[in-house]
Amino acid sequence: MGNFRLSDTYKLVITQILALSFLLIGFYFIDLTRKKSYETDIWHVVASETIALVEMQQPEDLVTYLDSSAFVRALKDMEGGQKAFETTDQLLTLLDSAIQNPFLGVKKQVYLSVNATGSQSFSLSVYIPMDERIYLDPFTQLTSLQNETYIRKYKGEDIHEYRVGNDLLSVAKIRNFLVASTDALWIEEAIRNNGERFNEEYYFGLLNQDLANQINDIKLPDGLKVWIRPSSVEHWFARMTDLGTENPFKTIAEFSNGMLVKSIQEKENELSILSSNRNQSSSYYKTIETTLHNGKTEAYSFMVDDISFYEQCYASDFSGFVKLAFQYDEDHDIPTSKEIVKQFEQKGLEVSDLMEQVKSDVFKATILSVDGSQWQNIFGFELKDPVEFDVVLDNLRKDYEEESEQKVKLIGLKGFTIYGFPKGNLSGALAGSNYFDNHENSYVLRVNNYMIMAGDLPTLSKWLKDWLLKRRWTTQKRYNDLINKLQNNEAKLSYVLNTESSWVGFMHALSKSHAAFMDRHRQLLLGLNFQVWSLADDKIEVSALFSGQIGDDQPKKVKKILTKAMDVALSKAPIVVDNVLGDEEGFLLIDEENIVEGYNFDGDTIFYHEFDSVIKATPELVWSINSDIPSLFLTQNNQILQIDRSGKYLEGYPVNLPIYSQIEYTKWLPWHLRGSTELIQDIEGLILSVDTLGNIYGVDPKGNYQGNWTPQKTLERLALTPQVFQANGKNYVVTLSKNGKLIIFTEKGEYAKGFPMLFRESVSPQLFVTEDASLGQSKISFITSIGDIIEVNGKGQVLRRERLGDRAHGRSFDLLKDEARGRTWMVMEQIYGDIKVRNSSGKVVFHQRFDEKGKAIGQYFDFGIDAELICITFPNSGKTYLYYLNGKRFVEKPFNNDREVKMFYDSDIQQFIFITSLKNKVSLYTIDRRN
Repeated sequence: MGNFRLSDTYKLVITQILALSFLLIGFYFIDLTRKKSYETDIWHVVASETIALVEMQQPEDLVTYLDSSAFVRALKDMEGGQKAFETTDQLLTLLDSAIQNPFLGVKKQVYLSVNATGSQSFSLSVYIPMDERIYLDPFTQLTSLQNETYIRKYKGEDIHEYRVGNDLLSVAKIRNFLVASTDALWIEEAIRNNGERFNEEYYFGLLNQDLANQINDIKLPDGLKVWIRPSSVEHWFARMTDLGTENPFKTIAEFSNGMLVKSIQEKENELSILSSNRNQSSSYYKTIETTLHNGKTEAYSFMVDDISFYEQCYASDFSGFVKLAFQYDEDHDIPTSKEIVKQFEQKGLEVSDLMEQVKSDVFKATILSVDGSQWQNIFGFELKDPVEFDVVLDNLRKDYEEESEQKVKLIGLKGFTIYGFPKGNLSGALAGSNYFDNHENSYVLRVNNYMIMAGDLPTLSKWLKDWLLKRRWTTQKRYNDLINKLQNNEAKLSYVLNTESSWVGFMHALSKSHAAFMDRHRQLLLGLNFQVWSLADDKIEVSALFSGQIGDDQPKKVKKILTKAMDVALSKAPIVVDNVLGDEEGFLLIDEENIVEGYNFDGDTIFYHEFDSVIKATPELVWSINSDIPSLFLTQNNQILQIDRSGKYLEGYPVNLPIYSQIEYTKWLPWHLRGSTELIQDIEGLILSVDTLGNIYGVDPKGNYQGNWTPQKTLERLALTPQVFQANGKNYVVTLSKNGKLIIFTEKGEYAKGFPMLFRESVSPQLFVTEDASLGQSKISFITSIGDIIEVNGKGQVLRRERLGDRAHGRSFDLLKDEARGRTWMVMEQIYGDIKVRNSSGKVVFHQRFDEKGKAIGQYFDFGIDAELICITFPNSGKTYLYYLNGKRFVEKPFNNDREVKMFYDSDIQQFIFITSLKNKVSLYTIDRRN
């Protein structure tokens, strides 16, 4: 074979081929290098304040998951809910089409985030990671987005705007990600960031590396992962607020720094999310964590209807718990804890002696004050030995009195003894800043095997009374699901939120626009009754419990259960009487022939007696400590009578007053027992009887005059029955005359300093007392017949005088006390058939026009946010109307009635009992709380 030689043409071709090959290889490596430096991951482009980030391989799995959720279906029923989920569905469709498009080269997973950043309080974003291809225009590949509106430039980058339903979707390419968001401002933020880490330590470290190690335990659809950033939840809520006072609610960020969802369980009445959890290294709960262990708490057994929320710790070593709590205070420049301990020790109270009595379970409950104006706390500490604690507490009282030369008050209430130390914040001295209380006094008592502390005596008293009256969570059916959850819950730490009781606080914390939205849907939202956050080791469970949907302000179902008739017309509205523990037992009827007959709610007669003269004052039923039979105090003309259930006069009675004393009011004035352990009502006291001249007589159960009530002369005819309130650990009596003479008396009948006060104006026959631990902070409110609201404190200082209306002919004003829980008051303004109701600040909250004529009787019942009611009765036409406070009908049709109604809630049957009367007949109805 001869020498083979390539022609010059072939040489040129081969040379060009080799050059082209090297060029392509070079381009490949250059592109690979560029892509490596240019491509990034989700943690570099995710929104800076993402609430939740969802990673998915198959978006249709998430769609199926959402469609199967009863909770999501309920959210869709809310205003804006359908719209939000329509947008979500379209974004998931976008992600699915991107995965199916081979030209985009989508890398395994796509992402969706819920954000609390940018120009909106809430936005959605999606992220599509692609192979970086310089020749590809990715926007042309978004085939599911058809309605492009325009393209704009920002920092040299194109932002494409698409119409998705009612939302405007902004889409931009950031590094190798296509990013779309319903918030255009966030897209601009992402372009400025240009794929750099927003927070390297948090996103790349905690979320991507630390929590991602838990992936083996995830029980969600394959390929689905959900990260939650609690600080963004807090940020989202904070952006909606316009707070005038400190908000007491905990945020999830205080219990978690980051979560990776492990499982989501949806039961008939519960939605539970279990997540791997990491706490903030500097948080209070992280600091004390080593002293806590998983255990079952009994804190829930001390909760009553008005408790808004409570937090509970299960301490394996209480002294170690306190040590770390104090260390946290010191590290965060909160020096008060140790200072307070020293102050108590200087006064003779060794806080360490109390500390040694505490076992393991500790709780802090938050509750609204008696008048609903402030947040108060009640603290509970489980005791090692209740009997030993009683001895220790009494010894500490003696030591305190000896060392400080100050008296520790012993206050008897419902058979319990409350120790009132004249120095505040004993709870903070015992357990650190998380248990601080800002009152001047510290009140301590033992209930079962727990030490209970509080700084506000009226709140503590109200809590104790409610607890004894079976208004506890553990005695009501509507709390059953919550109690079952808590009984089986083992955790180091738990936080329980009672949505209904917390509603007022939530509404106060929101801006006006968000508050209006929430208020429109409060009945639906309150279907979510409770939240439970539980921390156990490195996991957190967030559970929402439902009682079923509450009707959206719909009229309630009514059923008549009993009718009773007297022979002649009634002289008074029915009088509800209580049993020995304060529960409603039955009702008394008094007719115009002076026959008194009592019935239980089954219609059985429990009392009958005929009297020979007019019974003008409302009788008082009082229970005796010596028997389980009550006695009835009533009056006729100038006689005070005390009879037992059989109608027999008791020893010392009747008591005959001077012939000129015609009695028109009676009131039981209790004197507290001290140290009794029996759970019964206070029985030591006086029956106060007021005649038409304003003389007040005070007679004890033996028929003897006591104190200065022999009589005490007010010198003017009273406008209403004397009212009894508590302050400084004592009972006081307040009277108001028809001409505006206001007097406060001590329980012995002595004038309080600063009284009487003379206003010399005709008044509405009602007043309201806002109780406080001190007399000076207690407040008395009443209204004149011309519409002047007057408020004074217990020291005789006028705090407020404000005119609500003009003196138009026919206009009248009445103060309406809350007859359900006694927490606040309203003012009813009437001019002919036009009725307005104002709250205590003067704002109109209810307005209706009626065809009926004549003076109306107004009543106000606040049973909670789902049943805040206004009752309007027209005696002339015999009609009573029952409304929600927002003006919608609570009951569709009016009742036949011509006097004040009686209404209370029976927690055993979860229904209201409603009592009406017309002429000689009385009718009892049940009204469903929830249809």
